[in-house]
Amino acid sequence: MSQTPHDSDPHAHTHHSQIPHSHPLLNGTDYETANKHYFDAAAHQYSDRHDVQRRAEKIGQAMKNTGLFKQGITTVMDFACGTGLVSRVLAAEDPKSIVGVDISQGMVDQYNKVVSDHGIPPEEMRAICVTAHDRRLEGLQDMTFDVIVCAAAYHHFPSIDEVTETLVSYLNPGGSLLVADLVHGESTHEVFPEDAHHIVAHKGGFTEEDIRSTFEKAGLKNITFEIVLKGQHHEHPVDLFLARGDK
Repeated sequence: MSQTPHDSDPHAHTHHSQIPHSHPLLNGTDYETANKHYFDAAAHQYSDRHDVQRRAEKIGQAMKNTGLFKQGITTVMDFACGTGLVSRVLAAEDPKSIVGVDISQGMVDQYNKVVSDHGIPPEEMRAICVTAHDRRLEGLQDMTFDVIVCAAAYHHFPSIDEVTETLVSYLNPGGSLLVADLVHGESTHEVFPEDAHHIVAHKGGFTEEDIRSTFEKAGLKNITFEIVLKGQHHEHPVDLFLARGDK
């Protein structure tokens, strides 16, 4: 990739839409359908907020600091990519390709519009709208990746075990999964406003043990977990972690 779109995107947001899987219900709520409808409707209305840009930049920088993104070599999937805010941070490393994946066609359209507006060919950077069946993501054909990232989306998924197993199946041997999300805290559930509860399956965030257990069950090794951002959201303290596991 020889060109990088500017990080300032008026439609960017770090809460990405949920990727479907075989059991979308949790406590009687269909989070998959709710997320798809929510993010399809909101795709054209996201604003360029400083706090959102800062979180994406911090997460993207922490991901880049892993040293996993090799110029002209690394193939990347941005899972639950939304409008591509984190993808655009990673694009500065000039990997071979970045493929965004999302259930929301509206988000995918915004992602691809920014890429097209910057003259980047789709073989280098593009987003694909997918559906899932038997833990496969229809629309990806037989693609596999060196690195798969997922930023600020795990809290939308009813079963992070199923999602992680699906992602690992798309990793090349020796590939790495990077996940960033909310650290569990006493008031983490207060981060999400009432009108967002129907799209958030894990309002309390995740403990290190939650993530380690999920990664281990998916067969990942060399697992690491670190805090990459301390801040506030809706006046509540919130920390973000970055977890890594290798296939």
